[in-house]
Amino acid sequence: MRGEFLGNLVFLLFINLVVKPTYLFGIERVVQNSVQEELFGVYFSIVNLTLIFNVLSDFGLQGYNARHIAQHPQLLPKYFSDFLLTKALLALLYTAVLLIIGALLGYLQHYPFILLGMMAGQVLNSMVLYLRSNLAGLGLYWIDSLLSVLDRFLVIIFLGIPLWMGRFDQGFPLQHFVNVQMMAFGISALVAFGLVVRRAGWPVFRLKKARVLAVLRAGVPFVLTYILMNLYTRADAPMMEQMLPNGKVQANLYASAFRLLEASNVIGFLFAGLLMPMYARMLRAGQNVAPLAHLGIQIIWSGAISLAMCCLVFRLPIMKALYATGGPYSAQLLGWLMLSFIPMSGVYIFGSLLTAQGSLKQLNRVYVCGVILNFSLNLLLIPKMQALGAALANFSTQAIIFSAQLFLCHKIMGFSVTTRQVGQFVALGLGAWGLAWLGQQYLYEGIRLWAFVMAFFASCFLALILRLIPLRELFKTLKAS
Repeated sequence: MRGEFLGNLVFLLFINLVVKPTYLFGIERVVQNSVQEELFGVYFSIVNLTLIFNVLSDFGLQGYNARHIAQHPQLLPKYFSDFLLTKALLALLYTAVLLIIGALLGYLQHYPFILLGMMAGQVLNSMVLYLRSNLAGLGLYWIDSLLSVLDRFLVIIFLGIPLWMGRFDQGFPLQHFVNVQMMAFGISALVAFGLVVRRAGWPVFRLKKARVLAVLRAGVPFVLTYILMNLYTRADAPMMEQMLPNGKVQANLYASAFRLLEASNVIGFLFAGLLMPMYARMLRAGQNVAPLAHLGIQIIWSGAISLAMCCLVFRLPIMKALYATGGPYSAQLLGWLMLSFIPMSGVYIFGSLLTAQGSLKQLNRVYVCGVILNFSLNLLLIPKMQALGAALANFSTQAIIFSAQLFLCHKIMGFSVTTRQVGQFVALGLGAWGLAWLGQQYLYEGIRLWAFVMAFFASCFLALILRLIPLRELFKTLKAS
């Protein structure tokens, strides 16, 4: 299973490191620099709002389905129709709730088409994620990987070419960006639907209350997990925009720094999507999942620690290079948010394991505490420190949640990060910071941000020296594939 994980991981990382950063920095960043500062702050707040409540259109079905189909793939044709019908009903619930909240916050009155467009896009994206969970559950990881980037690839094709050709030099209509995203999600949903239908057959829709209720009951523990995670991760931008007199400007600055965290977080999300069905299969077969979990944390933290330390040192040059509004303040935001990436990436490894193992009750208790902590810190720090307060709250929350998950893994499953691994991670962190500092001091004046790139790759090489990345096993996997 370790070999299967490594082989699929290489393919997954390759396509995502090409497509998603191109979208975030080649499209979304250009859009942010092209539109009014306050308007993009509103857009960022609306996006986070739609993501927080998007769990209502999923209701935990994706997580439940990924685990269930991985363990019982023969049941896909039986449950496919029921799940699709349930998804349609949940989409109506999500729409109703979001319209009410949007009206209460003033978004529906002042920015109706942005709210409606992003809401429709999230409904379609939720459908894509559910359909992908079927393919991952069947072991079709490479197809799932391709679908994970299809929507962003379509946005790059439809919007990137006109942007890079200078078609919008006189100003960019933000609504056009929203519409293109919605269209890309729609095409991705159709493609994913066709791929699943080939294996499950055409759905036959018959409204059976008992089955719909059974599906919803099965998803309840998962929905609570996802809504709590979204709350402590995404609530800061809407809170900031609503609480501060200059909230739209602060949300825009926060969005500029958060984009690098979001680009990095793509890797963690992919790890979780790849590991979840593998964990489920191994646990059902009675196999030891500890080696796979240790391999996952070593690989993801090799990259996360290296990237976070390099971004911390180069935070001001990065923000100045990327944004018209980049400066010392936004550089501080980037530093704290990228430090958050270290515990966040760990959460994807051990949170997925606890979910696959069925320890959702204990996991949800951790997330409830995380939401309370995050909201309390945001309410305390945002009025005093503005966006920087939100960044500090995010880092503190992520660190405590990851620590709690490690404790749960040790208590429930009898293993956690080893003392040897802790020493390796500390050595990597110090070494990466030192390499980045040397690059900034002696190379930045000559080669600019290429010094950052060199420091990052040097840090990854240090991870190889520290034996955090099993290079020999990786080569064997690639040779056998």
